[in-house]
Amino acid sequence: MKIPLLILVSLITLFSHTHAKDAATRTCRILFPDRPAGAPKTLHLFDGITSQEVELASMNLSPLYKLPPGAIQLKLLDAKVDDPKAVSPDAPSVEIPADYTDFFLLVSSDPNNKIAPVKLQAINLEIENFKLGQTLWINQSDKTVEGKLGEQSLSLKPESSQIVDSPISDKGIATSGYFNASFTYQVQGKDAFEPITEQQWWYDAASRHLGFIIDSGGKLPKIYFFRDFRDSEPVKEKK
Repeated sequence: MKIPLLILVSLITLFSHTHAKDAATRTCRILFPDRPAGAPKTLHLFDGITSQEVELASMNLSPLYKLPPGAIQLKLLDAKVDDPKAVSPDAPSVEIPADYTDFFLLVSSDPNNKIAPVKLQAINLEIENFKLGQTLWINQSDKTVEGKLGEQSLSLKPESSQIVDSPISDKGIATSGYFNASFTYQVQGKDAFEPITEQQWWYDAASRHLGFIIDSGGKLPKIYFFRDFRDSEPVKEKK
């Protein structure tokens, strides 16, 4: 099932009404999937009242961070600040609606920002049919990308997204384990597809998964795959 990217652009929030949280326990996670060398690994997240130091995780999802309820504006700063008057209006920021109670902040590099060299993108994931065991793939590149993910196939045009079912199953039931993932991209101006990468990934049937395809500045886009197991304990990888 494909979902217009415009619906997603804003902040990764509630995965479904079955695990919606009370606004008093609003949480978020942070992800910096293409963090360049020299970019900060931590910054301070200001919620309009106070700030807290947060990880700009690149290889995994950050811990959960608690935030106040209601409509707020989040900003990333290079130092702790508690006085809103001391916060620069030029700091990287994103608006959070009141009904976003559990979400991700997607961070990307912005060396031109003098307050903190990053920018925030909002990707809304309030999708009731995004179930445990599924993967939401988001193509942020300018290339059409196709993939073979175990038992599933993926086809994404530029700036689009798709939910993909379990890559591994036993008699129709999703199972945890390793699966082969291979990706190709369409050469500009041609019908032909060329390979990007082929990898073996661990899949957890008890988790939701996130996949990102991002322009690298070179010929090939970069591929990222993450597990989010906030709804249950993760299934450990078999060594």
